[in-house]
Amino acid sequence: MSENRIEQALTKLFERYRIIFWYDGKHELRPDFWSVELPDVEKIELSRNEFAVKHRILREQPEQKFLLYHDGPQPPDLDNWLLDVLLAHKDFRTDQAALWLSELDLGPEFVDVVQPHVKFFRAARRKDALKNLLRIEP
Repeated sequence: MSENRIEQALTKLFERYRIIFWYDGKHELRPDFWSVELPDVEKIELSRNEFAVKHRILREQPEQKFLLYHDGPQPPDLDNWLLDVLLAHKDFRTDQAALWLSELDLGPEFVDVVQPHVKFFRAARRKDALKNLLRIEP
């Protein structure tokens, strides 16, 4: 995945959210995480430091934007010390369907709609037309 596309998607998310979680379920994007440079965003890798990170992001630096990376899948809810923060903010997905949903400002609940229609979303013209339709307010 292109580093530029990742930065674009993250920049768009940071316009709306202060804290973004990035779970790398396939253990393949750590170099991308460290190479991403976003102004005014602090990057932290989650590695058995969740309680300290939670204190820092909620108490010590409540205005700072954070990108929180975890090398692995999202932990089960009962074991996730940051679940409340995650639910109040946003997680970042790095598969193709998730990037398309991000471009269209649609949530992850639409992934089952996007995945069967890969040919449609690969055509930039059709995707842009859909994006314009979604922006029209009733």
